[in-house]
Amino acid sequence: MKIGIDLGGSHIGIGLVEDYNLVDTVDKFFSKEDRNDIENAILRNIDELINELLNKHNIKIENIEKIGVASPGTITDGKITSWNLGLKEYDLKSKLIEKYKLQVQVRNDGKCAGLVEKVYGAMKDYDDCLFINIGTGIGGAAFIGGKLLEPKKYSGFEFGHMTLVKDGIECTCGKKGCFERYCSIKALKTKITNTLKIDGSDISGQYLREQIMVKYHDEVQNDINEFIDYLRIGVCNLIDIFEPEIICFGGSFSYYEGHPVLNKLIEEINKPNSTFNKDKRIITTAQFKNDAGIIGATL
Repeated sequence: MKIGIDLGGSHIGIGLVEDYNLVDTVDKFFSKEDRNDIENAILRNIDELINELLNKHNIKIENIEKIGVASPGTITDGKITSWNLGLKEYDLKSKLIEKYKLQVQVRNDGKCAGLVEKVYGAMKDYDDCLFINIGTGIGGAAFIGGKLLEPKKYSGFEFGHMTLVKDGIECTCGKKGCFERYCSIKALKTKITNTLKIDGSDISGQYLREQIMVKYHDEVQNDINEFIDYLRIGVCNLIDIFEPEIICFGGSFSYYEGHPVLNKLIEEINKPNSTFNKDKRIITTAQFKNDAGIIGATL
């Protein structure tokens, strides 16, 4: 049995994993107080959630084989630099080893989710694959010839921080016009709630998708069209670079399967002049949905 931790921009999800099967999960969203002391909040919430899982299943920590962490940002020797989380050189690996006396691995969340989708999920039957994780931010992974592409230094493949708009909106990373400032689920929610002049702090991605975007369809249609157009540009840039057989969307955006937003995006991507080579692409969503990070962290 292993423990997988998905450290997100807005919450922590923790699961018990056996092979690649998710036995059970618990999660918790960061409060405003947590964000003011994020380093201690991460450790405190991880400890509470692990204890909750172990007690629920009557398992002792000694029976856990290892802990895997999927985190946004750059991971170097278990240290996390994540502008979304406000972390710089945060040595989570050492802190977890000290507390639990177990093997711990920390890896970029896009790579973790991409790995499980490549090995067991939506991309398992393909060699050249592009995985795009869209949630609070945007990350991902690329596979060529069935192998995960990984730079020697840093995590790499920070899709969310390629420049989409010259001198655009300032990003948490310090650059301007980053892809994720226009095309993350967080960006979409911010744009829609600003248009409607409502407080978006307590609105979940599911409520946004299933309620607000339906109820206020006419008022937010321009926002949705702009989101789709920017997302098309970013995804098509990545297609032209990697020439994937399949594109798989993970993170919160994986729940847009069958939704008009994703259907329209697929239609736009597959128009003849959207990419350099005119082939229609296989475009799908993550089989493991938001659990992909938890499971992938333990691989």
